[in-house]
Amino acid sequence: MSRFTQFNLVFICFSTLNWCQWGVIAQEPILLHPQGLEAVFPPDWEQGVRNLGPSLARLKPGEHRQPFPEEEVDVVSSNLGFWVPTIKVDKTVWDGTMEFGGNGTTGNTKTSQLFASVEFARDTRYGELGIDLDYVRSKANDVVNKHHTLFDVGHQWLRDGNRLSWFAELGLEYDEFRPFDLRLTANGGIQKLFVDTERTQLSWRFGAGISQEIGAPDDSIIPEAVFGLIVEKQLTSRQKLEADVDYFPDWSNFTEFRIEAEASWRFVLDDQHGWSLKLAALDRYDSTPGANKPNDFTYSLVLLWEI
Repeated sequence: MSRFTQFNLVFICFSTLNWCQWGVIAQEPILLHPQGLEAVFPPDWEQGVRNLGPSLARLKPGEHRQPFPEEEVDVVSSNLGFWVPTIKVDKTVWDGTMEFGGNGTTGNTKTSQLFASVEFARDTRYGELGIDLDYVRSKANDVVNKHHTLFDVGHQWLRDGNRLSWFAELGLEYDEFRPFDLRLTANGGIQKLFVDTERTQLSWRFGAGISQEIGAPDDSIIPEAVFGLIVEKQLTSRQKLEADVDYFPDWSNFTEFRIEAEASWRFVLDDQHGWSLKLAALDRYDSTPGANKPNDFTYSLVLLWEI
């Protein structure tokens, strides 16, 4: 590369950075919300650092900090004195929870575990939309022994006064220790609520779908049936049990099947701010695991924040 070309590249990069800096600084302050009490200012890193302590203090929950109307929550704060992207969730539309937990040891053995989960649900014109993301990673003596991500999107079509509804679900599964790169699933069917009291809800569902294991020795599309059971039990005003079991047999051979079972116990710690303690267990069984074990069991104790 010639000296002239190098000079041109340096000049272009310097000019671009200089334009970006002055172009951003020239921005006018933008209100976060028409009814909000705070504004987003152009980047001023020195001022941001000076304001870091007071800004973090303002992030603490309490009645003194309500920059948005009551029906909205500021998930990523923008009170550091410079521009930070802000995510807002409208609580009149969305319900959901965010979970995080982990543990570890050091000394004779070195282990670490990380659990994270996000669940969102919202009412639609015809029913309810649900989104669920779960992530688990654990290591022992610097060797990863568990690592998976599960993503599910589903919709349930509901009718007033009718306990029978329709459902459809799409799922993505990544597991470093399964004999495939990615598993795709899609299914749908009917769901019936046959126990509905103030403290107990019990439902069953039946349907059909398909699954495909991308990157597996056999990546063909498998037609599957769906048999499920869902239980929710409110023990006390602060304690709740939930369990969900789904059985996915191969339509052509019922001796080949998958089972996904999940159960949790939630204890409310702070009802005002939505903090709870959650003990959860997830079991995934595959009758055709290849060289791996058919059962994969995960349990966690996490701190949960309810929006």
